[in-house]
This record gives sequence, C-alpha cells and structure tokens, in this order.
Amino acid sequence: MLTAGLTAFAAWPFLTRLWTRAKMTSLSWTFFSLLLAVFPLMPVVGRKPDISLVMGAGLLVLLLSLCVVTSLMKRKDSFIKEELLVHLLQVLSTVLSMYVVYSTQSSLLRKQGLPLMNQIISWATLASSLVVPLLSSPVLFQRLFSILLSLMSTYLLLSTGYEALFPLVLSFLMFVWINIEQETLQQSGVCCKQKLTSIQFSYNTDITQFRQLYLDDIRRAFFLVFFLVTAFFGTGNIASINSFDLASVYCFLTVFSPFMMGALMMWKILIPFVLVMCAFEAVQLTTQLSSKSLFLIVLVISDIMALHFFFLVKDYGSWLDIGTSISHYVIVMSMTIFLVFLNGLAQLLTTKKLRLCGKPKSHFM
Repeated sequence: MLTAGLTAFAAWPFLTRLWTRAKMTSLSWTFFSLLLAVFPLMPVVGRKPDISLVMGAGLLVLLLSLCVVTSLMKRKDSFIKEELLVHLLQVLSTVLSMYVVYSTQSSLLRKQGLPLMNQIISWATLASSLVVPLLSSPVLFQRLFSILLSLMSTYLLLSTGYEALFPLVLSFLMFVWINIEQETLQQSGVCCKQKLTSIQFSYNTDITQFRQLYLDDIRRAFFLVFFLVTAFFGTGNIASINSFDLASVYCFLTVFSPFMMGALMMWKILIPFVLVMCAFEAVQLTTQLSSKSLFLIVLVISDIMALHFFFLVKDYGSWLDIGTSISHYVIVMSMTIFLVFLNGLAQLLTTKKLRLCGKPKSHFM
C-alpha cells in the first residue's frame, strides 16, 4: 500500500499545472517518489547483513558533502570559516562512521570482539549528532543539510544493509517537496517565491506573516502523515519484534543489554521521523502557514485513522490477529502524542543556534 501511494504521488505533478511551470522539479519529485516506493517491497531488514550497501550510502553522503562544501568555499562572506568548519567536522564524522562499520564487521568475523576505539567513536558520534547541527547556519538549506549529515553518521553505525540508503532517498524527496510546495503556492498566487538560500529558520516568527488555510493545506497535512507512516514502515515491519536485528548495535556494544539495545534501535527508528518533521518545518516556513493550523489538520487526519482502526480491533481468532489489530490501533493513537514530541525536536534542531566562539556575531540581511 505504501508503494501504491508513493507511485500515485509520483504522478501528481502531471495531473496539475506544475509540469508546465517547473519541469525539473516535477521530474525530480517523480524520480525520488518511485525510488522510495522500492523500499517497502524489499525484504525485512535483519537477516543477511550487507556492509557494501552501508559503504555505498556513506560514499553518496560524502559526495553530496563535497558538493556543498565546494559551494560554501565559493561564497565570500564573514560566516564562511565557521560554516566550513562545521561541515568539515560532519564529513570527518561520516568517514569515521564508515571506518567503524567496516572495522567492526571485520573484527567480529575474526572473532576478536568490538574494538574499544570503535566503541568510543560510535558513542561520540551519537552524542554529537544533535549538537553539531546547532552550530550550522540557520539558513534553510544549510541547516537541513547539516541535520542530514549528523543523523546519517549515526544511522550508518546502526545499519546492516539496504536500510542505510533509506534516509538518504527520503531526504532527497523531502527537499524536492519543499521546492514543489513553493511552486504550488506561487502558482495559486498566494505569495511570491523566495530563494531557499535566503530563507532562515527563526524561533520568533512574525505572526502577521501567516496566511489563512487553503484546500492545498489539507494535501500538505496528508503528505506529512503519509511520509511519517512511510518512515515507520519503509524498511520492513519494524513494529514486529522479529524485525529487530542485534547486529545493528554491534558498533556500540556486543554484550547483551536489552534496555540499551532497545534504546539504540528506537533512535534508529526515530531518525527518518526527525528528517520528515524538519522538512515539514521548512514547508511551513516557505508557505507562510502557521504550524498550529497545519497541526490541527494533521490531528484530524490522525483521529480519523484511529477511529478506523478502532473498529478493526479483534477479540476473536488467533493471538497473532488479535495482537496485530491492537498494535495498529495503539500505533495510530500514539501518533498524536508522538507528533507533538517530534515537532518540538524539529523546532529545536532548526531554530536554535550555538556559537563556536563566545562573542556573538550580528547577521545582516
């Protein structure tokens, strides 16, 4: 069903006037939607580790980083040194993650256990993944890219196969989503298109800039719910305990510790959610819509889904059928509370700014 939905999303620009106004953006949306639609068809993660796919995902991240760092070096402003240093730190973190994954796999195959240095690097990468993005520029594209780099370093450490490519493809689709929503808003004549390089995340947003709700905003809220469900089930039925693979946490610890392993696996599940919610923050900012208004639409959609699954709860048949029906209902019911937490985390990652130096710098528009 997720594959069918993403395939329908791929055809959406051709059913509107977007194809005539922004052909490149429409083709990118179609390509990444179809590419993401492949992941739900893949076998459940956790049976046959394939480190080569993890290395491939890391190389793609490094190639993307090289392009961004090159563009930063071409700019000539007062913030270039600080931003360049942050990006170089994140590139180094990605390289170290790739090394740790490869080294740990080789060490375990030789039955030599987890090297202490690999364990230290893994935990340091995990601890810094939520701090380093706060050092980057609050400009929309640069902050989103910084968040992707930091979270991908941790995700590589927690990956064993093709799922390492999932957040990368999802992030590409989210970036195209931000662009295509700008085109849609400009097409409707609501506001003028702004460059993503000139928009900045700001915690104190002027409420007078917000506009009223339109029918397209219902579609935006539906896209968010669908992408969140895709982030949850995209790499297999992760809601089932059989999907959990202990090999995913071997870069952090090899001694059996159910609570620590469960926490690491939970963070691995949360990373695609965070990427989607940060992109949604950018969509709200670029479309000049109040997050409260869009959130209310999302809550209505979640309540409709919860009501649907409530009537599908079974109290007869096998224990598997009963447990599955209850778990579906609980997952949808908990989505409301979960969205509030994710929205707060996304706001923190996108709007807060830390300084490498003690002396604050002034920003000129």
